[in-house]
Amino acid sequence: MNWLRQLFSRQRLYRELSEEIQAHLDEKIEELVAGGMPEREAKQAALREFGNIGLIEEKSREVWAWPLVEEVFFDIRYGLRTLSHSPVFTAVALLTIAIGIAANAAVFSIVNSVLLKPLNYPKAEELVALHQVAPGAEGLADFENGLLLSPSMYFTYADHNQTFQSLGVWITGTANVTGMAEPEQVRTVAVSDGVLQTLSVPPAVGRWFSQVDQVPNGPGRVMLSYGYWQRRFGGDRRVIGRNIMVDSQTREIVGVMPQGFRFVDSDFDLTTPLAFDRGKAILAGFGFHGIARLKPGATIAQANADLARMLPIWMDSWSNGPGSNPHIYETWRITAMIHSLKQQVIGNVGELLWVVMGTIGLVMLIACANVMNLLLVRVEARQQELAVRTALGAGRARIV
Repeated sequence: MNWLRQLFSRQRLYRELSEEIQAHLDEKIEELVAGGMPEREAKQAALREFGNIGLIEEKSREVWAWPLVEEVFFDIRYGLRTLSHSPVFTAVALLTIAIGIAANAAVFSIVNSVLLKPLNYPKAEELVALHQVAPGAEGLADFENGLLLSPSMYFTYADHNQTFQSLGVWITGTANVTGMAEPEQVRTVAVSDGVLQTLSVPPAVGRWFSQVDQVPNGPGRVMLSYGYWQRRFGGDRRVIGRNIMVDSQTREIVGVMPQGFRFVDSDFDLTTPLAFDRGKAILAGFGFHGIARLKPGATIAQANADLARMLPIWMDSWSNGPGSNPHIYETWRITAMIHSLKQQVIGNVGELLWVVMGTIGLVMLIACANVMNLLLVRVEARQQELAVRTALGAGRARIV
């Protein structure tokens, strides 16, 4: 780091240079005096022979100089000194720019986290939300705009699809945890087989649910969120294998999901398995969110066509009980409208955020224009100073 030492020790180097030049000059004067020349004439002769000492020092100092860097430092120092002479102007200009920068930074941080960064899942571009609409479901407004999946739909799509690597369904809820200090109501997410495999986020501690955990009347298992693990168990890794009471049912803790993990757009404390009984499934029961991972090369258009192909299979494979007509759902005109998972999470907020970002950008431009106008007014009062600087050789770029 020789250049760094030179940068911060140049004053010492300059002083040593001046001392060395003076030593050579004194030596020459002594030599001339020893030859019989008067001291005054010897000094003048030595100076004539040596040349312009100031110019020699300046050229010698250029060896240690970084002109561009020094000019920037000089300009900054001069700018700060000038601003200190006008505290009111400085306060107004800095406050104007600070407000513009702060507003832009705040909005951009939101845009960056929501729109620009991918979802926090491996190969998030392959993830889709299994969205459906049923425009013919009269009187069922929620179904018209968004028909959730039923357990029988999940079984049909999982068994007969051609475009998904994996898929599953999930639902949010609440539960009461007892047996640990005070009873507590927590947020839960119940997941079917395939959800954790689709998201592909490994647990921080322990394991995912296994197929054994997903069977009806199987062993009661539960997974914890990272935040709940830290809050209730102090981050103890020995929590795996412990039992807790969830809605008066004993459940064994088998895993802890990593910090920051969410189920799409839902925070949670506990995750429990959805133990569907295939033998008791019916066509109805549209209450579950669907998520899937596309096969490599598969598109959303192909996935929509794949779901449309499976809807008749679904109606032919299940019923709502004896005497019911499974094809009644044909009148609902169920249509697959699969979204990318990012689009599902963002929704319509993306367009709004870009509008807000553009508006805040204009605010920043207006702030800069206001400060520029203030500077132009100050330039009028500094015309004489700038004229002198130009006469002394200052270039346009340096003056600006």
